[in-house]
This record gives sequence, structure tokens and C-alpha cells, in this order.
Amino acid sequence: MDARRRLALTAVLLGCAVVAPPVSATHGGIHPTFREERVYFHCTGPTKIYNLNYLLLGEYVTGWNANPPTQSVMDGAGCGGVEYGGFTNAFYDMAFEGYFVGNLRDLTIEIHQLLLGNVREEETETLRLNAWIDGEPLFPVGTQSSDGRTVTVTPEPSSSGASERFRFSITNIGYAIDVFDEEGKLIDVETGGAALEDGDGQQWHHLLIYLGVHDEFVSTEVKNKLGAWVWDTTEVPSGITFNPKTLADARVPADLPNFDS
Repeated sequence: MDARRRLALTAVLLGCAVVAPPVSATHGGIHPTFREERVYFHCTGPTKIYNLNYLLLGEYVTGWNANPPTQSVMDGAGCGGVEYGGFTNAFYDMAFEGYFVGNLRDLTIEIHQLLLGNVREEETETLRLNAWIDGEPLFPVGTQSSDGRTVTVTPEPSSSGASERFRFSITNIGYAIDVFDEEGKLIDVETGGAALEDGDGQQWHHLLIYLGVHDEFVSTEVKNKLGAWVWDTTEVPSGITFNPKTLADARVPADLPNFDS
């Protein structure tokens, strides 16, 4: 074969290699992946007390970002809010609000609590949750204190004994399941919820979460349920892990959000 024919044949082969579709694209749809990201709650507002900021500013929430706390409580860092059981209200239940970029499958919340001198009588604590993503509720939402969802957590005492760590996961926010044929070839990817894009995704998602102790508010029980959630110090790095590799032992499933409506 002369040089010109060899060059022509090489060009044809290279052209075929360039246009050949990748195996992962044969199903013709998106293939969502889930990027893990840790964010931290930070102090915002004119005071260190969430409830007071709410009174001063009206509807009020605490935000987050990916920067971990850099100062100790000994340096004057940190803030939080007083917690009363039995209310579904942003004044009594802590409200956290922020954004996540990309596909979302589940999330884990880590938050610390001071008991204000109270001694825990039970090993577990039941928390009440309400949450929305892009305006879509993750749990049934209404006007009664029993609405939303509950999750039972076993708090972990800190080394100093001054606080306890609560850790729980919200699952079923989104999913992506590979479907294979009998020969083991990928033929489809079933998706739902907040798994909307190919790869990790670039869409911004707005989240709003209400968190409170689940207990009826009666005067005889206030002393047992009065506590304080705290965040934004190196000792209490409260925050959220999106798409965690490992879920918390305490888990609560969301009602899979529907973005078609």
C-alpha cells in the first residue's frame, strides 16, 4: 500500500473514532451524579440570638456557606436560638435557608444544642421538621403543630459536656437508577425528584428548613424542653452535608418533590 492510500485509510479510521458515541450515552437521556458538599450555619443579624433577630427584623432565617467556623467560643464567636417545644413557627423553631448547586439526593444535618442546665432524662429526642426545595414541600405542610415530619435522634455529648450533637439525614429528595439490559449494557437511567441534570448539574436550588423539638407546649414541661441550638464556632460546627457518602443512623424520608407541576 502506497503512502497516499495509508494516509487516506488513517483519516477514515480517525474520523470514525471521533464520531463514535460513548457507551454511557446510548440511553439517550441524562445521567445525574451527586456532588457532596459540606456547609456551615453562620451568625447573621444584629444580635447573637436568633429569636431576638426575628423580633427586630420580622421573618428571619439563618444562612449557610461552605466556609467552616474559624473562631472559638472563647474568642467570643458563636450564636444560636432558644428552643421551645410544640410550635411550628419560625420564631420558636429555628429556620435555616440557603442554596445548593446541582443534583440533590439526600442531606445530613448536624446541629448542636445547649441544654441550659437541664439534665437529659431520655437517651433520645424527637425533632420536628418542615422543609421546602424550590418552593416544593419535602413533607406535608399545614397549620397545625403536628404537621411536617418527625425524626428521633440519639444526641451525642461533647467532650466538654457543655453541648450535645444532633445528627440526622433527610432522604428521598432525588434519585438516579441505572437500568441495564440482559447483556449488562446501560439502556436507561430512571430519575426523579431533584435529580434534574446530567452530571453533577449546575442548577441552583433554594432550600428552607424549619427545625424544632417535637413536644406539646404546656407550662409543666417548659423546663424540660427549654434548650438552645448553637452554631458558628470551632467547637460547634453546625451545618449540612449535601449528598453525603454515609447517611446518619437517624433518617427521615421526604415526599419526593415534583418539579413538573
